[in-house]
Amino acid sequence: MKYPPQIIDQIKARLNIVEEVRKVVPNMKKKGRAWWGCCPFHNEKSGSFHVREDQNSYYCFGCGAGGDVITFVQETSGGTFSEVVQRLARQAGVKLPDSTPSDPHAAQRRNDGYKALERASVFYQRSLNADAQAYIARRALSPSTVEEFALGYAPDSWDATKSALLTEGFSPDVLKAAGLTTQSEKSAEKGRDYDRFRGRLMFPIHDSQGRVVGFGGRVMGKGEPKYLNSPETPFFNKSFLLYNLHRAKPHIKTTGQIVLVEGYMDVIALYQAGFKTAVAPLGTAVTSEQITLLWQQHSHPVVCLDGDAAGRTAALRMANKALPVLEPGRSLSFVFLPQGEDPDTIVQKDGIATFRNLLTQTTSLENLLWQQLSSAVDVTTADGRATVEAELSGLLAQITNTTVRKAYGQTLKDKLYEATRGSRAPKHNQHKAPQASAQQAPRDYKPAIQGDAATRTLLALICRWPHILPQVDETLGHITFPAGPLAELSQAVLRAYVVLKLPPEDLQQDLQNGPHSSIVYDLLTSTGVLTLPEDTDALSLFHEQHGIWQSQSEHRFKYTEMLKKGDWFSQEYFDKFKELKENSSSGHSAALTPSSRRPI
Repeated sequence: MKYPPQIIDQIKARLNIVEEVRKVVPNMKKKGRAWWGCCPFHNEKSGSFHVREDQNSYYCFGCGAGGDVITFVQETSGGTFSEVVQRLARQAGVKLPDSTPSDPHAAQRRNDGYKALERASVFYQRSLNADAQAYIARRALSPSTVEEFALGYAPDSWDATKSALLTEGFSPDVLKAAGLTTQSEKSAEKGRDYDRFRGRLMFPIHDSQGRVVGFGGRVMGKGEPKYLNSPETPFFNKSFLLYNLHRAKPHIKTTGQIVLVEGYMDVIALYQAGFKTAVAPLGTAVTSEQITLLWQQHSHPVVCLDGDAAGRTAALRMANKALPVLEPGRSLSFVFLPQGEDPDTIVQKDGIATFRNLLTQTTSLENLLWQQLSSAVDVTTADGRATVEAELSGLLAQITNTTVRKAYGQTLKDKLYEATRGSRAPKHNQHKAPQASAQQAPRDYKPAIQGDAATRTLLALICRWPHILPQVDETLGHITFPAGPLAELSQAVLRAYVVLKLPPEDLQQDLQNGPHSSIVYDLLTSTGVLTLPEDTDALSLFHEQHGIWQSQSEHRFKYTEMLKKGDWFSQEYFDKFKELKENSSSGHSAALTPSSRRPI
């Protein structure tokens, strides 16, 4: 059974090739923009097999095997092409047609459609009239920019485009299939084909391979709609396209940045000013497929929106679209421009440096979600807290990846606890802690050494024995190292363990032989961890040497867990936390546990 090419493209766009390959090659490592591992198609030890998420492709330099996500699943599962497409379509949520009869002329018609779209673009460029040129001049676009983006004009005529393309030999059916013509519904002219775009400034829209697949047209003068896109065709599906992506891709690789702006003119103005990694949706709300497209280019895209209420609503809508497709190592950041401004006007008035500076003032996805949860309620009241918790449960339910759901849940619960802790402080002269008598026996604890030495030792033990990470990963994540080599090493460890999910033996090899090897060696020697026997119980040694008061650590963990489970605000738990904090601040403990780093 044959499937339309656009269906195959949709499946490939929705699937993450890295995730599919890792089901077969679990120990791949990321180096640069590619993932590397041992080839599943031939025996090797050198790891010459690599996967490029941004190109949706794999290739082995050893045996020459290569292809896309569908090819890989077919080759490794042994299924037929049709079976694999059906399985992956279900996985990707793409609806397959009930049946697609074999058509020997389909490929030719598809090629004719691409050619017709390309020739239409040339026709529009040659048809630029005085009104369109005046508009371009008002937008301060240079001739080279107009040529680069192939801006053109669709004559204000019923059939100028159709006539020009028919003269070149294209059939009426090809023009209709490409979305260049449409049929009249008026009774007197019913069935007559006429130009879809008339009297509009034309923006060619390309797919990721650089082929013209459709157009966006801006009306010149009065008329509605202001912008008109090509209809859904075998070539054009606006949910799976981003304006300028084909042109931005090589620059994304060199700059490590991609920015989503709202409109075509924003993209063009930024490109002319030297900022070449901007892309835009096609005049409609951003889809989850477009977010996935962004992530295929870069793991942390920046979304640039107006600072007004409409812009913030669009940001929240996009954030909620992102939740079901969030994966470890992927996120979004949002920049809200001054009200009344857009990238085009900012570049015109203040220059590209001002725009670049605005891109440093981002709001993270988790902070945007927190603003959504808390902005309309008073979280210091029981009703407000209940509202936030209910909405939080709904948000988290949208996240399908369990690791990401857990991480976002904990982060947002921490924010709620931080926002409400002041409201639970005991009133003056109430709930006074009892005065300790001189006869009371001292608590059983050992004094802790300085936190810096303890944290360095913990990091060294992890580098020597990465198998302890499941017990201490949250602890490491809550430690803030000063900017420098240790901070970089800590982040590398967490990324390798949490995001890349490297097994302990691979992580150890990576740390001791990779780019951080000199830092690791200095850390192991300076802390004395390098000289310890191989069978050392690392966790027990750490607790013993660094004076962790285990009983208090356990109590703190116990009460933190109670808070996590929802009994956040009872006076009993507040008093217990207050007591434990006072003991800790008076020098009784410096326990390096996740709970000891929580706000109190």
